Amino acid sequence: RPPADRNRLVPTIQFEMFQNDKLKLKALTEAHGYNERDLHNIYQRITWDASADAKAVGADIAGNKMKPELQERVSRACSIAVGATLATEESPRGKLLDVGCGHGAIVSSLVEAGLTEPDMYVGIDLSPEMVRNAVERYGEERNGRTGKGRVFVADDFFAHDFSVYAEGNGGSEEGVFDSIIFCSSLHDLPDMEGAISKAVSLLRPNGGKLVIVHPQGAMHVIGQHQANPVMVSRGLPTANEWIDLIEKFSDWGLSLEHVPADPRSDGDIKDGYLAVFKKT
Repeated sequence: RPPADRNRLVPTIQFEMFQNDKLKLKALTEAHGYNERDLHNIYQRITWDASADAKAVGADIAGNKMKPELQERVSRACSIAVGATLATEESPRGKLLDVGCGHGAIVSSLVEAGLTEPDMYVGIDLSPEMVRNAVERYGEERNGRTGKGRVFVADDFFAHDFSVYAEGNGGSEEGVFDSIIFCSSLHDLPDMEGAISKAVSLLRPNGGKLVIVHPQGAMHVIGQHQANPVMVSRGLPTANEWIDLIEKFSDWGLSLEHVPADPRSDGDIKDGYLAVFKKT
């Protein structure tokens, strides 16, 4: 199998500039007692807080729909994620986690895909302003039987204690969710491998689904990385990189069910980025 070739799409001189700037940034953070994750989170929170109202209102105006071709890609991913929450004998009512939920951008798509009860949904985002907008738009609906509604929380995905959403799980956050979806959000996290490891621990075994989607595609994320490598530290993993990661971290217990298209490929242009995993 040939090595992953995502980095060849970043010009050498730009990659070298990024590495030099990263070293300077590391020296500054160490001098002031911050680590890279702290700085990354500060930048992300400031950026998304500042744009939260505008993005939420823009979504309202558009009827909470993207352009048709992008919406189709998101709807497909949401259908896969929701499918893992459907009732079984062991789990009469499933639970879904939306990481990087923003202003509730995909809530409507999840409902249309069959996430029938509001208390099946938990959304987390680093931006308090994004979460405020999500609560205003989607936080009131309740399950008539349980009296519970959707949960939106403003917190760091890595640090948050998800055991509070477990029902009869002995106070553990392991296996709390039937499915986890990252929609246009994985690349915004400071540690992709760490994010996947955290997500895997939260997924139920024997069929829990991890869905990673970016409707604009992998090449779009590389463009974001080139423009701002502090906010977007790398591109999305290529197919070969996922295969290598699954082999490297065999304890994740993941199998790759849908292979994402590589940057600049016909599939990336036509279908965007979609990677789907099942936890064994």
